[in-house]
This record gives sequence, C-alpha cells and structure tokens, in this order.
Amino acid sequence: MEEIRALAHPPLPWDARPARWFDEFVPSPQPVRSYARPSRRQAATPDIPRAGRYHPPEEVARCTFGVLLDTSGSMSRTLLGKALGAIASYATARDVVAARVVFCDAAPHDAGYLPVTEIAGRVRVRGRGGTVLQPGVDLLERAEDFPRAAPVLLITDGECDVLRVRREHAYLLPQGAGLPFTPRGPVFRMR
Repeated sequence: MEEIRALAHPPLPWDARPARWFDEFVPSPQPVRSYARPSRRQAATPDIPRAGRYHPPEEVARCTFGVLLDTSGSMSRTLLGKALGAIASYATARDVVAARVVFCDAAPHDAGYLPVTEIAGRVRVRGRGGTVLQPGVDLLERAEDFPRAAPVLLITDGECDVLRVRREHAYLLPQGAGLPFTPRGPVFRMR
C-alpha cells in the first residue's frame, strides 16, 4: 500500500477534451424545488412560502462515474498524482459527490465510492504489482451498486492486456504511450 497525494494544478490544455467527454456522459445533478424543505430565505419573509432546493438521492446516483486506475509498478508516483488530480477536478466541475474507484494491478482492489474531497487529498493506493486490468473492468460491470449507464474512465500507462469494456468508456494515457489494441472509446493524453 502506498499513499499518493493528488497534484493540485491549474487546468492544462489537455484537460479540454476529457472535460467535454465528462459533459456528455456524466450529467450534473439538477436540484429539485420542494416546499417540504423550506428555503434558506424563508426567515426573512415568514408570511410568503418559498420552495427550497435539494438533490434527490436517485439524481445523485445517476450522476456518477467509475474509475479504473492502473496501480502497477510501471505507473510512477507523478503519473498517479496527475491522474487522481484529474479525477478530482472533473468530479468537482460536474458536482459529482463520489466516484466509484477500483485500483487494479495483478488483482482488482475495490475502493468503493470515494468522496471527491478524499480523492483531491491523499489516497491510499493498493497494488504496485503486475498489470492485469480485465478483472477490474469485470468488477465494475457486475457491481450491483454501480449504475448501468455510468461511464468508466480507465487510467493506465498503456502497458496492459487487451480489454473488453461493454459500457461507455474512455482512456487516459500519458503523452507518448499507446495501447496494445485498438480502443473503442476515446483516448485522452496527459502531459
């Protein structure tokens, strides 16, 4: 086990394409107006009823995504930090409360739903062994508590086996790295 601190950095030019992918496949939760929850301005005018806004649980569950993070020995600390920082910034921008994270080296290690604030800080990464990512993909696809329409972001250095992902997905690779197969989803490069 190893602790990786997510690198906090300003948005870089390579962030634009993944941000558009997140806009398309990870919707922001829309608040619902309800008189059951009073507005915070209700105390100012007690004679006028005002509806409050809240995010229903089913709306929050719909607005999530999965992350399969390659934690093999070939992934450097800097690369893992940039990857975790990218996850945190995308999730924060889309108002995602938590992301489903799976660390995968020779075997998948399910971290469950991690709050974005925890991803942006320090994360205990499990693994640092070989690279077999397909069991991690299968774990996410069969998970009962993971929505069927939620996309998956696969973060790897490209030194992996052939992957078969049956849901919407994208790859985040370092600059200059390639995959040993033809990907079906978009491939984003980080510098």
